[in-house]
Amino acid sequence: MLRQRNTGRDDGGDTPRESSFSTRQMLKKVDVYPKLHREFKVQTEAGATVSLVAMVIMAILFLSELRDFLTVNKHEHMVVDTSTTEKLQITFDISYPALTCREAHMNAMDVAGDLQVNMHHTVFKTRLAADGSRIGEAMTHVPNAHPETLEPLPADYCGSCYGNTHPAGLTCCNTCDQVKEAFMTGEKTLDDAELTEQCLRERGKEEADSKEGEGCRLHGTMLVNRVAGNFHVGLGRTFHRQGRLVHQFLPGQQFTYNSSHIIHELYFGEPYPGMSGPLDNTVQIADRGGAVFQYFLKIVPTIYNDGVSTRYSNQFSYTRQTRYLDPWGTMQVLPGVFFIFEMSAFVVQVDATSVPFTHFLMRVCAIVGGMVSIAGFVDSLLHHYFRKSPAGSSSK
Repeated sequence: MLRQRNTGRDDGGDTPRESSFSTRQMLKKVDVYPKLHREFKVQTEAGATVSLVAMVIMAILFLSELRDFLTVNKHEHMVVDTSTTEKLQITFDISYPALTCREAHMNAMDVAGDLQVNMHHTVFKTRLAADGSRIGEAMTHVPNAHPETLEPLPADYCGSCYGNTHPAGLTCCNTCDQVKEAFMTGEKTLDDAELTEQCLRERGKEEADSKEGEGCRLHGTMLVNRVAGNFHVGLGRTFHRQGRLVHQFLPGQQFTYNSSHIIHELYFGEPYPGMSGPLDNTVQIADRGGAVFQYFLKIVPTIYNDGVSTRYSNQFSYTRQTRYLDPWGTMQVLPGVFFIFEMSAFVVQVDATSVPFTHFLMRVCAIVGGMVSIAGFVDSLLHHYFRKSPAGSSSK
């Protein structure tokens, strides 16, 4: 006996296969990008032209957005400076082609009366040949010891101050500079100091190392008060006496002193990205001896914030004045290179911002989507226009 199997459902519901097919059909109805068979697609010259123009415009807009994404925008605003108690770091690199390292001495002073004479540890000298090439290694001086180029002094060595009192209260004058500083407080002259054991010992080695015709490159850093002041390289050796700088030189040297110089680098504080000093790579050649170069600097404290870190730096502007000593006039200023600086009462805060990557990505997507939509709209208008025009009908 044969029996017929009923494959349908007693409850009249759909089979799983029918349910899946129905779901797929409903899903297709929400497709906003309907597909056409290849035989129903029509490609025209007008459509190709619109596509090429759209791609060119998209490329131009993309490059514009890429430039904005890679560009750092800086917004500046000013606030009152209240950091007068902090120190100002000065970084410099200056060459003096016509001065030996025995003649080039960097000094600094400010209106508060603080002096820095022949700064130690942080200022280095490099001998230069006539062609500007370096001779030997950079050298500096260590206080309370003999220069490193000489034989070390005995550990128990205590040089005489020759009956004079050193202004810093030192009981031992171990170097020529210390002897001269002590002589400034007494009745003896600086010429007498040149005959002391310390000066004779150092002078012989200095003259053997530094020869006429050489130059000197001074580079390093120094800390000064955040008040008006100056730093300079001038004629003669400098000494501290009763809060004042005294320069020692022989009569007539002021008219042969050649203060030609090259400023390789000069900045204040910590440099930030994109910062360039207005005096960098400045070359000044004196026409004759006795030249006085004065740079008047206006320093503006600057806070640079890039969103990741904060840097405290300084910007500055300058004016330059050059003059020469009058052989028949009164000597009112020493020949040399002087940097007279003044601090601004305001701080410039620089906030560096750039376009986030997510914004850049959204703008690129907007460009592509917008141009595709507009190009499609223009293509449709042209297609309908050519279909209705007599020329389009005849060419069809």
